[in-house]
Amino acid sequence: MSRPLHRYAAYGLRVQSPIALPFAPASSTPDHEPDVTIRVGAAPPALPAPMDKRGHWESAPGAFLLNVDGVARYLVTAGRDILVEPRGGGDRDMGVFLAGSVFAALLQQRGVVTFHASAIETGSGAVLFLGRSGDGKSSLLAAMVQRGHAMLADDVAGVVLDRGGRPTALSAFPCARLWADALDELGWQAPTRGRVREGLEKYLAPVERFRATPLAVRAAYMLTPSPGSGIEVEPCTRPAAFERLSSRYTYRKRYLSGLGQRPAHFRAVTAMAKQVPVFRVKRPVHPVQINALADEIERSLCERGAETVSPAAGAFG
Repeated sequence: MSRPLHRYAAYGLRVQSPIALPFAPASSTPDHEPDVTIRVGAAPPALPAPMDKRGHWESAPGAFLLNVDGVARYLVTAGRDILVEPRGGGDRDMGVFLAGSVFAALLQQRGVVTFHASAIETGSGAVLFLGRSGDGKSSLLAAMVQRGHAMLADDVAGVVLDRGGRPTALSAFPCARLWADALDELGWQAPTRGRVREGLEKYLAPVERFRATPLAVRAAYMLTPSPGSGIEVEPCTRPAAFERLSSRYTYRKRYLSGLGQRPAHFRAVTAMAKQVPVFRVKRPVHPVQINALADEIERSLCERGAETVSPAAGAFG
């Protein structure tokens, strides 16, 4: 039985998929030629000549294969095609991995740098909140959205260099992933779409205030849980910014070598470190103090002369 096709827009790409992506509403755009086609079918158990192979995934220039036990096998080719072989997972689980690790591999095939970050719009440009899982980037994103900012991305932020060589953030999916305690602390009033995955107290939180077009990156904040009760914001030197952006905060960095994308990654991260002010934000391990953290970020943006509220509503998608 054939599946109905869903159409989405994410990272500047038009996506056609028979599997519903849980992080995005289907696009109302009329039928169009997709940039990315997702299909359901039998995927190969291995690549013919992998350049890199690590456990459940392997990669080569133009090809990436991921096996998620009990969910699906995914083959990504040429930055355009994704083949999904269901292996016990429902559409929700298959869609979660599609929008995460699988789409990250596709973006990397297209030369897009994938950062482990959320991103918002401010009056002077995009601001990234970089962090590993549990560092608070999604909670901070949600707090900033409540304060009038538009969202660009959560968890996986895509960055490209524009024609002038300036780092530019791409719009992802209009949905944050928030733990139950963050929803409570923020007093989140908007409805959620249920759990990200069964058994996790992490929920899909759709965001109406969303920017659907690319935006130049104007600042980046690296979230670092630290002992103590205070919140500190301090600038990073360019060498420190490059090292951390390249190693600590690149999402699925290990994919790059096999895909042959290390040179493109190096160029984009170098441009980020040279052109974008990068700050290290020390925040308490527990409690996170989401609103106090948002206060400090807004204070830092004001000190830099940046407008902290998103511009006119016409910028929202």
